[in-house]
Amino acid sequence: MPPSDQRHSLNVYRTLLAEGQTSQDLLVAALLHDVGKAGGQLRLWHRVAIVLLRAFWPAALDYLSRGQARGWRAGFVVHRQHPELGAARAEAAGCSPLTVALIRRHQDPPAANPGRTEEDRLLAALQRADGVS
Repeated sequence: MPPSDQRHSLNVYRTLLAEGQTSQDLLVAALLHDVGKAGGQLRLWHRVAIVLLRAFWPAALDYLSRGQARGWRAGFVVHRQHPELGAARAEAAGCSPLTVALIRRHQDPPAANPGRTEEDRLLAALQRADGVS
């Protein structure tokens, strides 16, 4: 992972610790939630374009993010698929099923009832910390 992504993951981790979170599954997910972006296809210009498109032209971002991760669009596709890619990497590395699920779902829309299950509660905490870091 690029240093900026590593720093972001540590910030998410530290935010959760400061909130008093102690779940090992959650804290591991905080450190690994963006590992699916690693691999070099998501360049700085993609990141800038993603932020701008998300704010001003979400339909274009949705269009550019579909399909195979090839050519100049690869970074957009990787960004869209990074939760699933990261979950697969975490699972292959031996992470717990709960950690894998949190990584897989970290970009999902917030649950209507975030405290419904333990997974939903931890996911809400991860999403909150990710949003402020």
